[in-house]
Amino acid sequence: MIAGTFLLLSIGLVIGQYFYDGKRFDIFNPKNLFQVYFIIQLPLVLYLGTTYDLPGFKLLSPNTSSDEILMLASLFFFSQLLMVVAYYFFAGTKTLPIAWSQKYNWNYARVKTICILLFILGYFSFFYLMQINGGYDEFVKNREIWRAGGMTGQGWLIFPATSMLSIAAIAFLIVSKNTFQGKHSYLKLMLLIIFTVLPATQLGFRGFILLPIIQIVFIYHMRIEKLKIKKIVPIFLFIILSFTTYGIYRESVVSMTKGFDLDVAINYIEQHPESVYDIFLRSKGADVVAVVIDRTYGIQDYVLFVPSIIESLTIVIPRAIWPNKPIPLSVRFSELFFGIGGGISPTIVGEAYWQGGLIGVFLTMIVVGFVFRYYFNTVLASTNNNSSIFTLTVIFPSLVMMAEAIQGYLNGIVYQLIFCAFMVFVFSLNSKKTINRTPKT
Repeated sequence: MIAGTFLLLSIGLVIGQYFYDGKRFDIFNPKNLFQVYFIIQLPLVLYLGTTYDLPGFKLLSPNTSSDEILMLASLFFFSQLLMVVAYYFFAGTKTLPIAWSQKYNWNYARVKTICILLFILGYFSFFYLMQINGGYDEFVKNREIWRAGGMTGQGWLIFPATSMLSIAAIAFLIVSKNTFQGKHSYLKLMLLIIFTVLPATQLGFRGFILLPIIQIVFIYHMRIEKLKIKKIVPIFLFIILSFTTYGIYRESVVSMTKGFDLDVAINYIEQHPESVYDIFLRSKGADVVAVVIDRTYGIQDYVLFVPSIIESLTIVIPRAIWPNKPIPLSVRFSELFFGIGGGISPTIVGEAYWQGGLIGVFLTMIVVGFVFRYYFNTVLASTNNNSSIFTLTVIFPSLVMMAEAIQGYLNGIVYQLIFCAFMVFVFSLNSKKTINRTPKT
């Protein structure tokens, strides 16, 4: 009852913003998508975990005390509320300084050529990654083992096969606007998405699938055609269905001895009915927060933000150059609270609480609200600036996904910004100092 009431309050807060904004819900405002993911991970999971006897939860169950449920539900709601209040409080803030001068246009022919080369390099990296891991069939059999520890030393192949492909797709959309308009525009968009995320679907990292889709749809909306909510909702429903189906396939494929077997997949669903809503319980966020609060006793257990800043500033230094580089906070978090070497999404509330208790949570949510307002103001002022909208698009999903984890996506933003800076330099090299023109097809 308590969890259900606060779940409705969280949803009501989003509805209230819809009316406050003049009956508009811009799904490409990170503040809005962040709240959707926040509610799924925390209030919704709290309700499901304390209402039904679901597997995989450490602390939450139908036997959880009402006092603990009230404490968690209140924490989640007021965290969301603080972020929203901060967003609207800073409504009059100026935009970020335009990072890339609007005087410098992109060399469109060069950009298209570079994007094609990046796709070739990305697929070459993917095939080589398969080869060094025993071939495709052997890789599929041992994919979960590889995901747990096989990434070490192979990031130089994973990045070109995943994130770099999405960055190339964004740039290609910017310089090929007319190609993705008119007849068959959505079909062309879908083919671009499939071609971009295909390697990621085989590697098994759902984040590398979801983030590029969000990026590509974002730039399509901002630069090519405004997508109305009636078109966006089916897209996101398709994403949810696809991710659920993919999760079931990934778990059941280990039992398929002769290729894909529908009967094996159906049998898996019958034995694991919770897998149908696996996308909602992927991180079991509310339970993770409960564990963090239960095992954090005060100032001596707080991280106090400094290691996070250091990690973000040093993330680009390869461990091969700095063997004693500090262990990532995500690994430390999983080891400390769950006794495993990674794979646990702390959620923004859980990670912020580990950083500094309740003060850490509330401070973090205020900063996030401010960043969202600053970011979105800059997006609205930069839609006609190729370099700026390119960079802002690349980091957009990382802002949204910070609802799942702060540090990991902050590190990702640092990586992406460095790569974007290099790409913008190459795209603009020797280009004329003119206002951006409409790209030729």
